[in-house]
Amino acid sequence: MVVAEPLQQVRERTTKAPRPATRLASNSDEDTTSDSPSLPGRLLVFVLVGVSMWVAYNVATGKYYTPRSNFGFYLGVVGSVMMLLMLAYPLRKHVPFMHRWGALKNWFRIHMIMGIVGPTLILFHSTFHLRSLNATIALFSMLGVVISGIIGRFIYTKIHYGLYGRRATLEKIQAEFAGHSNDAKSRLHFAPRVERWLQSFERDSMQLDRSFTSHLFSPLTIGLKRRILSFRCARELRNILKTERPPEFRGGATEAIRLASAYLRESERVAQFSTYERFFSLWHMLHVPLIYILAACTIFHIVAVYMY
Repeated sequence: MVVAEPLQQVRERTTKAPRPATRLASNSDEDTTSDSPSLPGRLLVFVLVGVSMWVAYNVATGKYYTPRSNFGFYLGVVGSVMMLLMLAYPLRKHVPFMHRWGALKNWFRIHMIMGIVGPTLILFHSTFHLRSLNATIALFSMLGVVISGIIGRFIYTKIHYGLYGRRATLEKIQAEFAGHSNDAKSRLHFAPRVERWLQSFERDSMQLDRSFTSHLFSPLTIGLKRRILSFRCARELRNILKTERPPEFRGGATEAIRLASAYLRESERVAQFSTYERFFSLWHMLHVPLIYILAACTIFHIVAVYMY
């Protein structure tokens, strides 16, 4: 647990020593990469999703091909091969002689791409219709793996430095938070109510009961509390900085609001790190059996198609 330094001591220390160059939430790390797509990238994704939905609607309502036609058949083959290639990532991760075969993050990228394109092709292979029991079971097992993968991706980013960075540790993020939070609170000395709110949020979020129920609902409760408090801090800082101009924030309230919001996010991250570690462990126990179930259902579906 991170113990906040008394504000008076912080002010005395910061007046005697130069302010650290680091900013809250910088998380500088050699493995950290930017995972947020640029605006053109987001527009491209939006266009591709829109086109895919339009094509999917036409395929589902028209009679352009069937799963047994040449085109439909090869859609299923390519999609199945892509799903099979997804297994290359865990093999690269755990088989010793494959450890030198390129950077692991590149394998992870391929794993995610195959996990999106492969199921999409299989959905188009089915023409969005359920024609037999074995096809229905195979389709829903695939959708279960896809949904599980999306959930896993979200949890993964909570305990790693970015989507392709190395895994974080609780001690590491606690040390980063302790090093940056004192500077943040000392710079907000002109807003005592905001200081108290930040300290109260840090204290309350890190003293939650560690039962399973608490772990299960803490992402919702702490996240909601953070958003409400972030809004209150922003309103308070705007009101104060309308009449005051502290040396740290000559430009106005924007930087102060960003600083307070970043502090709340980092405090939330430290408080919930153990929760997401537990979630990731439980997710892994569920996701791996789903993959084997999907493989068995796919093989059964292919055999049934050829036999009947």
